[in-house]
Amino acid sequence: MRQLIKYSSLNTLVIVLVVGGALVVFFPFFWMVLTSLKHSYEIYRKTLTFWPDSFFYFNNYAEVFRSQPFARFFLNSLIVTGGCVGASLFFSSLGGYAFAKFDFPAKEIIFFGFVLSVLMVPIQALIVPLYRMFNSLGLSNTYLGIMGPSLISAFGVFLMRQFIETIPTDYIDAARIDGLSEFGIFFRIVLPLSKPALATLAVIKFFWTWNEFMWPLVIIHEEAMKTVTLGLSYFSGVWHIEYTLVCTASFLSVIPILIIFIFLQKYVVKGMTMTGIKG
Repeated sequence: MRQLIKYSSLNTLVIVLVVGGALVVFFPFFWMVLTSLKHSYEIYRKTLTFWPDSFFYFNNYAEVFRSQPFARFFLNSLIVTGGCVGASLFFSSLGGYAFAKFDFPAKEIIFFGFVLSVLMVPIQALIVPLYRMFNSLGLSNTYLGIMGPSLISAFGVFLMRQFIETIPTDYIDAARIDGLSEFGIFFRIVLPLSKPALATLAVIKFFWTWNEFMWPLVIIHEEAMKTVTLGLSYFSGVWHIEYTLVCTASFLSVIPILIIFIFLQKYVVKGMTMTGIKG
């Protein structure tokens, strides 16, 4: 009986901590949404109000697109992120399949010494050589230049390798006996069985690429090629910050991430548990 009470108390404590943590994480987002519905004078009142005067004040959303070419920034981010996600899924799954199911000389050395070591190098350390390389190729202010460093993901190779190792080798051997080519095995057996890992990688890669700021800031010099993250800085001036517009633009920039996560969350949970990457 005492053990049951202790276990129940522990469960209650865990639930309280989880709910409390969720509220702490959710509150800034909720505040951002409420601020996007306020007049500018509401946030400068002597007594700060939590709720907006009207929940149907949408002028800030129109002003975001009037004051800056935000639709163009949004389109640029969608193109760049879509290209990086697609390329990462393809190359990472190929690399993960090779490291998981093929035997070749120095496989472990290559994987741990070259692939995983890339994860330890911050992008800031590579900014100068990357810029000189892409600029010499004439890729400044181009979609390919923005996408370049993110087209192949070392983390994606690691994630896909971990998942593909859980696929029974008997399936692959049976397909080889039936005469299916290696690419046929990859596209018809490995990829369909790897949907949870692919969804997990797609969500993570979408987050990383969509929120990337440093590299686009370096490689983009024309306003027409700027991404959403760079566009957000336009609403913060040197002497004055339009907090209502900043929150509105920030909320709009978060919407694609929320949509992607909502549609793929069941695959993400399954992929995280089956690859051993739990957080």
